Amino acid sequence: MKPRIDLFIFADALGWAIASRRRFAEQLLPVRNRSETLLGYSSTCDPTILTGAIPSEHRHFSFFIKAAGRSPFAHLGHLGFLPEILAGHHRIRNQVSKFIARRHGYTGYFQLYSVPFSKLPYLDYSEKKDIYEPGGIAGGQATIFQHWQQSGKPWVRSDWRLPDPDNIAHARHQIEQGEVELLYLFSARLDAVMHQYGVDHPQVDAAFDLFATHLQALADLAARHYRDVRIHLFSDHGMADVNVCSDLLPRWEKLGLKFGRDYIAVWDSTMARFWFNDEAARATATAWLREQPDGEILSDERLAGYGCLFADRKYGELFYLLPSGSLFVPSFLNQRKVTAMHGYAPEHPDSAACWLSNTDTLPVAALPDIFPVMRAAAYDDNPLV
Repeated sequence: MKPRIDLFIFADALGWAIASRRRFAEQLLPVRNRSETLLGYSSTCDPTILTGAIPSEHRHFSFFIKAAGRSPFAHLGHLGFLPEILAGHHRIRNQVSKFIARRHGYTGYFQLYSVPFSKLPYLDYSEKKDIYEPGGIAGGQATIFQHWQQSGKPWVRSDWRLPDPDNIAHARHQIEQGEVELLYLFSARLDAVMHQYGVDHPQVDAAFDLFATHLQALADLAARHYRDVRIHLFSDHGMADVNVCSDLLPRWEKLGLKFGRDYIAVWDSTMARFWFNDEAARATATAWLREQPDGEILSDERLAGYGCLFADRKYGELFYLLPSGSLFVPSFLNQRKVTAMHGYAPEHPDSAACWLSNTDTLPVAALPDIFPVMRAAAYDDNPLV
Protein backbone atom coordinates (compact mmCIF):
# COMPACT_ATOMS: atom_id res chain seq x y z
CA MET A 1 0.00 0.00 0.00
CA LYS A 2 1.38 3.40 -1.06
CA PRO A 3 1.62 6.07 1.65
CA ARG A 4 -0.18 8.92 -0.17
CA ILE A 5 -2.00 10.07 -3.28
CA ASP A 6 -3.08 13.59 -4.23
CA LEU A 7 -6.11 13.71 -6.54
CA PHE A 8 -6.48 17.08 -8.26
CA ILE A 9 -9.87 17.23 -9.95
CA PHE A 10 -10.68 20.03 -12.36
CA ALA A 11 -14.44 20.55 -12.77
CA ASP A 12 -15.12 23.05 -15.54
CA ALA A 13 -17.68 25.74 -14.54
CA LEU A 14 -18.34 24.44 -11.02
CA GLY A 15 -18.69 27.92 -9.53
CA TRP A 16 -18.61 28.81 -5.85
CA ALA A 17 -22.23 30.01 -5.87
CA ILE A 18 -23.41 26.76 -7.45
CA ALA A 19 -21.30 24.51 -5.21
CA SER A 20 -22.44 26.37 -2.09
CA ARG A 21 -26.12 26.39 -2.96
CA ARG A 22 -26.08 22.70 -3.81
CA ARG A 23 -23.79 21.85 -0.86
CA PHE A 24 -21.97 19.78 -3.43
CA ALA A 25 -19.82 16.96 -2.01
CA GLU A 26 -19.90 18.70 1.35
CA GLN A 27 -19.15 15.62 3.46
CA LEU A 28 -16.38 14.36 1.21
CA LEU A 29 -14.75 17.79 0.77
CA PRO A 30 -15.29 19.86 3.94
CA VAL A 31 -12.51 22.42 3.31
CA ARG A 32 -14.29 24.89 1.05
CA ASN A 33 -13.81 28.44 -0.14
CA ARG A 34 -14.45 30.87 -2.94
CA SER A 35 -11.66 31.17 -5.50
CA GLU A 36 -11.57 34.41 -7.48
CA THR A 37 -11.61 33.90 -11.23
CA LEU A 38 -10.29 35.94 -14.15
CA LEU A 39 -11.81 38.02 -16.90
CA GLY A 40 -12.52 35.84 -19.92
CA TYR A 41 -13.21 32.18 -20.51
CA SER A 42 -11.50 28.84 -19.93
CA SER A 43 -8.92 29.94 -22.49
CA THR A 44 -7.90 32.60 -19.97
CA CYS A 45 -8.30 30.63 -16.76
CA ASP A 46 -6.82 27.23 -17.58
CA PRO A 47 -3.29 28.47 -18.39
CA THR A 48 -3.30 30.32 -15.05
CA ILE A 49 -4.27 27.13 -13.21
CA LEU A 50 -1.51 25.22 -14.99
CA THR A 51 1.23 27.80 -14.44
CA GLY A 52 0.24 30.14 -11.60
CA ALA A 53 0.81 33.11 -13.95
CA ILE A 54 -1.73 35.82 -14.73
CA PRO A 55 -2.93 36.29 -18.35
CA SER A 56 -0.62 39.22 -19.17
CA GLU A 57 2.27 36.90 -18.21
CA HIS A 58 1.22 33.60 -19.79
CA ARG A 59 -0.14 35.45 -22.87
CA HIS A 60 -3.43 33.56 -23.22
CA PHE A 61 -6.83 35.23 -23.16
CA SER A 62 -9.35 34.46 -25.90
CA PHE A 63 -9.09 32.31 -28.99
CA PHE A 64 -9.48 34.69 -31.93
CA ILE A 65 -7.20 37.67 -32.45
CA LYS A 66 -6.36 40.16 -35.17
CA ALA A 67 -3.96 38.64 -37.71
CA ALA A 68 -0.58 40.36 -37.60
CA GLY A 69 0.31 39.17 -41.10
CA ARG A 70 -1.26 36.66 -43.43
CA SER A 71 -4.10 34.88 -41.68
CA PRO A 72 -4.07 31.07 -41.53
CA PHE A 73 -7.71 31.37 -42.61
CA ALA A 74 -7.04 33.54 -45.66
CA HIS A 75 -8.23 30.84 -48.04
CA LEU A 76 -11.62 30.60 -46.30
CA GLY A 77 -12.77 34.06 -47.38
CA HIS A 78 -14.24 32.69 -50.59
CA LEU A 79 -16.77 30.74 -48.51
CA GLY A 80 -18.35 33.99 -47.39
CA PHE A 81 -20.98 33.69 -50.10
CA LEU A 82 -22.58 30.69 -48.37
CA PRO A 83 -25.98 31.33 -46.74
CA GLU A 84 -25.75 31.48 -42.94
CA ILE A 85 -28.01 28.45 -42.44
CA LEU A 86 -25.37 26.41 -44.27
CA ALA A 87 -22.16 28.24 -43.31
CA GLY A 88 -23.09 28.24 -39.64
CA HIS A 89 -24.12 24.59 -39.38
CA HIS A 90 -22.14 22.93 -36.59
CA ARG A 91 -21.32 19.82 -38.62
CA ILE A 92 -19.83 21.87 -41.44
CA ARG A 93 -17.93 24.00 -38.93
CA ASN A 94 -16.56 20.93 -37.16
CA GLN A 95 -15.32 19.38 -40.38
CA VAL A 96 -13.70 22.62 -41.56
CA SER A 97 -12.13 23.05 -38.10
CA LYS A 98 -10.60 19.57 -38.23
CA PHE A 99 -9.26 20.24 -41.72
CA ILE A 100 -7.65 23.53 -40.63
CA ALA A 101 -6.09 21.93 -37.55
CA ARG A 102 -4.57 19.13 -39.63
CA ARG A 103 -3.36 21.49 -42.34
CA HIS A 104 -1.56 23.80 -39.90
CA GLY A 105 -0.51 21.20 -37.35
CA TYR A 106 -2.49 22.71 -34.47
CA THR A 107 -2.33 20.53 -31.35
CA GLY A 108 -4.37 22.73 -28.99
CA TYR A 109 -8.12 23.08 -28.69
CA PHE A 110 -9.31 24.46 -32.03
CA GLN A 111 -12.81 25.33 -33.17
CA LEU A 112 -14.06 27.90 -35.69
CA TYR A 113 -17.38 28.28 -33.84
CA SER A 114 -19.63 30.71 -35.73
CA VAL A 115 -17.03 33.21 -36.95
CA PRO A 116 -18.31 34.37 -40.38
CA PHE A 117 -16.17 33.00 -43.19
CA SER A 118 -15.96 36.53 -44.61
CA LYS A 119 -14.27 37.74 -41.39
CA LEU A 120 -11.84 34.85 -40.88
CA PRO A 121 -9.17 36.14 -43.35
CA TYR A 122 -8.59 39.07 -40.97
CA LEU A 123 -8.11 36.87 -37.90
CA ASP A 124 -5.63 34.50 -36.30
CA TYR A 125 -5.95 31.92 -33.52
CA SER A 126 -4.07 32.05 -30.22
CA GLU A 127 -4.08 28.48 -28.86
CA LYS A 128 -2.31 26.60 -31.62
CA LYS A 129 -0.33 24.39 -29.23
CA ASP A 130 -1.62 22.04 -26.56
CA ILE A 131 -1.31 24.03 -23.32
CA TYR A 132 -1.05 20.79 -21.33
CA GLU A 133 2.17 19.79 -23.12
CA PRO A 134 5.68 21.25 -22.69
CA GLY A 135 6.04 24.37 -24.80
CA GLY A 136 2.30 24.91 -25.04
CA ILE A 137 2.13 28.08 -22.94
CA ALA A 138 2.65 31.17 -25.08
CA GLY A 139 4.53 33.02 -22.34
CA GLY A 140 7.02 30.17 -21.97
CA GLN A 141 6.10 29.15 -18.42
CA ALA A 142 6.45 25.52 -17.38
CA THR A 143 3.19 23.80 -16.52
CA ILE A 144 2.52 21.93 -13.31
CA PHE A 145 3.06 18.66 -15.19
CA GLN A 146 6.64 19.60 -16.00
CA HIS A 147 7.18 20.24 -12.30
CA TRP A 148 5.58 16.90 -11.47
CA GLN A 149 7.88 15.22 -13.96
CA GLN A 150 10.93 16.85 -12.41
CA SER A 151 9.86 15.81 -8.91
CA GLY A 152 10.34 12.14 -9.72
CA LYS A 153 6.98 11.17 -8.28
CA PRO A 154 4.78 9.00 -10.51
CA TRP A 155 1.97 11.08 -11.96
CA VAL A 156 -0.76 10.94 -14.57
CA ARG A 157 -3.35 13.28 -16.06
CA SER A 158 -6.54 13.02 -18.09
CA ASP A 159 -6.81 13.64 -21.81
CA TRP A 160 -8.87 16.83 -22.17
CA ARG A 161 -10.09 15.60 -25.56
CA LEU A 162 -11.93 12.63 -24.03
CA PRO A 163 -15.39 12.61 -22.41
CA ASP A 164 -15.84 12.29 -18.66
CA PRO A 165 -16.61 8.55 -18.58
CA ASP A 166 -13.31 7.77 -20.32
CA ASN A 167 -11.28 10.03 -18.06
CA ILE A 168 -12.92 8.70 -14.91
CA ALA A 169 -12.29 5.12 -16.04
CA HIS A 170 -8.67 6.03 -16.72
CA ALA A 171 -8.33 7.53 -13.23
CA ARG A 172 -9.85 4.43 -11.65
CA HIS A 173 -7.42 2.20 -13.52
CA GLN A 174 -4.45 4.27 -12.38
CA ILE A 175 -5.61 4.24 -8.75
CA GLU A 176 -6.18 0.48 -8.84
CA GLN A 177 -2.56 -0.02 -9.92
CA GLY A 178 -1.55 1.67 -6.67
CA GLU A 179 1.56 3.31 -8.14
CA VAL A 180 0.61 6.85 -9.10
CA GLU A 181 1.03 9.54 -6.43
CA LEU A 182 -0.20 12.61 -8.33
CA LEU A 183 -3.33 12.47 -10.48
CA TYR A 184 -5.02 15.27 -12.46
CA LEU A 185 -8.59 14.46 -13.52
CA PHE A 186 -10.20 16.68 -16.16
CA SER A 187 -14.01 16.92 -16.17
CA ALA A 188 -16.07 19.09 -18.54
CA ARG A 189 -19.51 17.47 -18.24
CA LEU A 190 -20.99 20.00 -15.79
CA ASP A 191 -20.01 22.88 -18.06
CA ALA A 192 -21.68 21.24 -21.06
CA VAL A 193 -24.90 20.33 -19.31
CA MET A 194 -25.32 23.77 -17.72
CA HIS A 195 -24.73 25.49 -21.07
CA GLN A 196 -27.50 23.33 -22.49
CA TYR A 197 -30.08 23.38 -19.68
CA GLY A 198 -29.20 26.23 -17.33
CA VAL A 199 -27.85 26.30 -13.80
CA ASP A 200 -30.94 24.65 -12.24
CA HIS A 201 -32.66 21.88 -14.19
CA PRO A 202 -33.45 18.20 -13.57
CA GLN A 203 -30.79 17.21 -16.12
CA VAL A 204 -28.28 19.37 -14.27
CA ASP A 205 -29.32 17.87 -10.93
CA ALA A 206 -28.69 14.42 -12.36
CA ALA A 207 -25.26 15.45 -13.68
CA PHE A 208 -24.22 16.79 -10.29
CA ASP A 209 -25.49 13.67 -8.52
CA LEU A 210 -23.58 11.44 -10.93
CA PHE A 211 -20.40 13.46 -10.53
CA ALA A 212 -20.67 13.29 -6.74
CA THR A 213 -21.12 9.53 -6.98
CA HIS A 214 -18.00 9.23 -9.12
CA LEU A 215 -16.00 11.35 -6.67
CA GLN A 216 -17.02 9.22 -3.71
CA ALA A 217 -16.22 6.04 -5.65
CA LEU A 218 -12.76 7.38 -6.52
CA ALA A 219 -12.17 8.30 -2.87
CA ASP A 220 -13.27 4.84 -1.68
CA LEU A 221 -11.12 3.12 -4.28
CA ALA A 222 -8.08 5.20 -3.39
CA ALA A 223 -8.55 4.45 0.31
CA ARG A 224 -8.09 0.75 -0.47
CA HIS A 225 -4.70 1.38 -2.08
CA TYR A 226 -3.25 4.37 -0.18
CA ARG A 227 -2.94 5.20 3.51
CA ASP A 228 -3.44 8.95 2.93
CA VAL A 229 -5.89 10.10 0.25
CA ARG A 230 -5.97 13.84 -0.42
CA ILE A 231 -8.65 15.15 -2.77
CA HIS A 232 -8.65 18.67 -4.16
CA LEU A 233 -11.48 19.77 -6.48
CA PHE A 234 -11.37 23.14 -8.21
CA SER A 235 -12.89 25.03 -11.12
CA ASP A 236 -11.97 27.83 -13.49
CA HIS A 237 -15.11 29.95 -13.25
CA GLY A 238 -18.81 29.85 -12.45
CA MET A 239 -21.93 29.91 -14.61
CA ALA A 240 -25.01 32.17 -14.88
CA ASP A 241 -28.40 31.66 -16.48
CA VAL A 242 -28.90 33.82 -19.56
CA ASN A 243 -31.92 36.10 -19.23
CA VAL A 244 -31.02 38.89 -21.71
CA CYS A 245 -30.04 38.52 -25.37
CA SER A 246 -28.18 41.52 -26.79
CA ASP A 247 -28.49 42.33 -30.50
CA LEU A 248 -25.57 44.76 -30.33
CA LEU A 249 -23.74 43.11 -33.25
CA PRO A 250 -26.43 43.71 -35.93
CA ARG A 251 -26.97 47.23 -34.53
CA TRP A 252 -23.23 47.87 -34.69
CA GLU A 253 -23.09 46.80 -38.32
CA LYS A 254 -25.50 49.63 -39.20
CA LEU A 255 -23.07 52.22 -37.81
CA GLY A 256 -21.28 52.59 -41.14
CA LEU A 257 -17.81 51.41 -40.18
CA LYS A 258 -16.39 48.73 -42.48
CA PHE A 259 -14.78 45.55 -41.15
CA GLY A 260 -11.22 45.30 -42.47
CA ARG A 261 -11.03 48.89 -43.66
CA ASP A 262 -11.87 50.78 -40.46
CA TYR A 263 -11.59 48.14 -37.79
CA ILE A 264 -11.23 44.46 -36.90
CA ALA A 265 -13.40 42.95 -34.16
CA VAL A 266 -14.09 39.65 -32.44
CA TRP A 267 -17.50 39.18 -30.89
CA ASP A 268 -17.12 36.59 -28.13
CA SER A 269 -20.23 35.35 -26.31
CA THR A 270 -20.16 38.07 -23.65
CA MET A 271 -17.43 40.43 -24.80
CA ALA A 272 -16.58 42.34 -27.98
CA ARG A 273 -12.95 43.23 -28.71
CA PHE A 274 -11.89 45.84 -31.27
CA TRP A 275 -8.77 46.99 -33.14
CA PHE A 276 -8.95 50.25 -35.14
CA ASN A 277 -7.15 51.31 -38.31
CA ASP A 278 -7.44 55.05 -37.64
CA GLU A 279 -8.36 57.44 -34.86
CA ALA A 280 -11.56 58.60 -36.55
CA ALA A 281 -12.95 55.05 -36.51
CA ARG A 282 -11.83 54.63 -32.90
CA ALA A 283 -13.57 57.84 -31.83
CA THR A 284 -16.79 56.96 -33.67
CA ALA A 285 -16.89 53.45 -32.23
CA THR A 286 -16.05 54.53 -28.68
CA ALA A 287 -18.70 57.25 -28.64
CA TRP A 288 -21.35 54.90 -30.02
CA LEU A 289 -20.53 52.06 -27.62
CA ARG A 290 -20.66 54.38 -24.62
CA GLU A 291 -24.23 55.27 -25.55
CA GLN A 292 -25.39 51.64 -25.71
CA PRO A 293 -27.13 50.28 -22.60
CA ASP A 294 -26.16 46.64 -23.21
CA GLY A 295 -22.82 46.68 -21.38
CA GLU A 296 -19.73 48.78 -20.69
CA ILE A 297 -16.30 49.65 -22.05
CA LEU A 298 -13.51 48.34 -19.83
CA SER A 299 -10.84 50.92 -19.00
CA ASP A 300 -7.15 50.08 -19.19
CA GLU A 301 -6.99 50.47 -15.41
CA ARG A 302 -9.67 47.86 -14.97
CA LEU A 303 -8.04 45.49 -17.44
CA ALA A 304 -4.73 45.90 -15.61
CA GLY A 305 -6.47 45.09 -12.33
CA TYR A 306 -7.75 41.89 -13.89
CA GLY A 307 -4.24 41.01 -15.09
CA CYS A 308 -5.48 41.25 -18.68
CA LEU A 309 -3.85 44.41 -20.02
CA PHE A 310 -1.57 43.31 -22.86
CA ALA A 311 1.04 45.90 -23.81
CA ASP A 312 0.93 44.90 -27.48
CA ARG A 313 -2.90 44.92 -27.52
CA LYS A 314 -2.78 41.38 -28.86
CA TYR A 315 -6.32 40.67 -27.69
CA GLY A 316 -7.87 44.04 -28.45
CA GLU A 317 -7.56 47.80 -28.12
CA LEU A 318 -11.08 48.26 -26.79
CA PHE A 319 -13.09 45.76 -24.72
CA TYR A 320 -16.87 45.93 -24.36
CA LEU A 321 -18.30 43.61 -21.69
CA LEU A 322 -21.88 42.51 -21.04
CA PRO A 323 -23.27 42.17 -17.49
CA SER A 324 -23.83 38.76 -15.94
CA GLY A 325 -26.81 36.97 -17.46
CA SER A 326 -26.52 38.70 -20.87
CA LEU A 327 -25.40 37.15 -24.14
CA PHE A 328 -24.60 38.48 -27.61
CA VAL A 329 -27.06 36.89 -30.04
CA PRO A 330 -25.65 36.55 -32.60
CA SER A 331 -21.92 36.52 -31.88
CA PHE A 332 -18.85 34.91 -33.42
CA LEU A 333 -19.23 32.01 -30.97
CA ASN A 334 -22.97 31.38 -31.09
CA GLN A 335 -25.79 32.27 -33.47
CA ARG A 336 -28.58 31.48 -31.03
CA LYS A 337 -29.28 31.80 -27.34
CA VAL A 338 -27.33 29.56 -24.98
CA THR A 339 -29.23 28.75 -21.79
CA ALA A 340 -26.34 29.55 -19.43
CA MET A 341 -22.99 31.27 -19.93
CA HIS A 342 -19.84 32.50 -18.20
CA GLY A 343 -17.26 35.14 -19.14
CA TYR A 344 -18.55 38.09 -17.14
CA ALA A 345 -16.89 40.48 -14.70
CA PRO A 346 -14.76 38.39 -12.32
CA GLU A 347 -16.12 40.16 -9.24
CA HIS A 348 -19.72 39.10 -9.91
CA PRO A 349 -20.82 36.40 -7.42
CA ASP A 350 -21.83 34.02 -10.22
CA SER A 351 -18.35 34.25 -11.78
CA ALA A 352 -16.30 32.99 -8.83
CA ALA A 353 -14.67 29.57 -9.00
CA CYS A 354 -14.40 27.17 -6.06
CA TRP A 355 -11.78 25.25 -4.09
CA LEU A 356 -13.02 22.11 -2.31
CA SER A 357 -10.71 19.74 -0.48
CA ASN A 358 -10.63 17.10 2.25
CA THR A 359 -7.47 18.58 3.81
CA ASP A 360 -5.93 21.93 4.68
CA THR A 361 -3.49 23.28 2.08
CA LEU A 362 -1.78 26.49 1.17
CA PRO A 363 -4.51 29.17 0.86
CA VAL A 364 -6.44 29.18 -2.41
CA ALA A 365 -8.15 32.56 -2.70
CA ALA A 366 -7.78 32.91 -6.48
CA LEU A 367 -6.89 30.82 -9.52
CA PRO A 368 -3.11 31.53 -9.37
CA ASP A 369 -3.08 29.97 -5.88
CA ILE A 370 -3.96 26.50 -7.21
CA PHE A 371 -0.58 26.00 -8.86
CA PRO A 372 1.47 26.29 -5.60
CA VAL A 373 -0.70 23.63 -3.97
CA MET A 374 -0.19 21.25 -6.89
CA ARG A 375 3.54 21.95 -6.83
CA ALA A 376 3.80 21.47 -3.06
CA ALA A 377 2.16 18.06 -3.42
CA ALA A 378 5.05 17.00 -5.64
CA TYR A 379 7.93 18.33 -3.56
CA ASP A 380 6.67 18.45 0.02
CA ASP A 381 5.04 15.88 2.27
CA ASN A 382 3.32 18.73 4.12
CA PRO A 383 1.16 20.85 1.75
CA LEU A 384 1.14 23.70 4.31
CA VAL A 385 4.91 24.22 3.97
